Amino acid sequence: MRILFVMNPKAGRGTTLKQLPRLEKLLKEKEMDYEVRWTEGPGDATIFTKDMRDDYNLVTVFGGDGTMNEVLNGLVGGNTPMAVIPIGTGNDFARSANLPMKLEASLDNIINGKPRKIDLGLYNGERYFVNVVGIGFDAFANIQSRKIKKLKGTSVYVVAIFKTLRQWSSIPMKIALDDHTIDDHSYLTCIANGWSVGGGLSLAPDAQLEDGFFDICHVSDISSIKIVWNFPKLMNGKINDMEEVTILRSRKVKVTSEEPLPMHLDGEIIEGENKVFEVEIIPGGFTIWGGGLGPP
Repeated sequence: MRILFVMNPKAGRGTTLKQLPRLEKLLKEKEMDYEVRWTEGPGDATIFTKDMRDDYNLVTVFGGDGTMNEVLNGLVGGNTPMAVIPIGTGNDFARSANLPMKLEASLDNIINGKPRKIDLGLYNGERYFVNVVGIGFDAFANIQSRKIKKLKGTSVYVVAIFKTLRQWSSIPMKIALDDHTIDDHSYLTCIANGWSVGGGLSLAPDAQLEDGFFDICHVSDISSIKIVWNFPKLMNGKINDMEEVTILRSRKVKVTSEEPLPMHLDGEIIEGENKVFEVEIIPGGFTIWGGGLGPP
């Protein structure tokens, strides 16, 4: 099997470069046929992955959710599956897909795994995603996390969340689903294909990558104190116990707001004045390598 490794030197705040010697040692020990391609800037991985995908049996992301999303968008439309060795800050897609989180276990998954069809999300008819679209508080916290330089992993998002609590307030918006419409102030809305956000937190604990639906978590106007008090529910999958939380399922979602909405797609910030957008799910629309159903 011929494998292309796509590497982001900035993933995990430098973790890629630190892990590279160990990765190369393991690849040689396992006698794997591979080539490495480094990213050089935003959008880079999508362009060269699309050009190179047919020359390989597997494309492996050695990086985080942002690099994963770029590679995904380069692979859609081809026949080459995607593997992930998660070394980013959040690694939420790997968690949602129940992929190994350790380097050697990830390589074993590549050697012994098999193709697996999952659902694919399409944003505004032009960009694909596989894990989540976050709107409001979630996205604003993502923006804040990029300003935190001294921490790594889930702790980055936890600190960003508490910083965001002092600055964020709900925004009126309309969320049109297949058979239901929410017209309310939204503190946070998460359109989830996978269950994990923010480095292992869960806004849609029952979301599955293979069920043909998005799980939409809507949090109406809520006080900062109540969020802090109920924060453990983001970690134990009990967020739906809160009266401000509604979780619904839909194949299509249209969001409309009079105000610009901070947004992220698989952890990548969507720039611009996002006031109206649509997403739809494509059941079984993408092929990954290995993993299993649901939270580990």
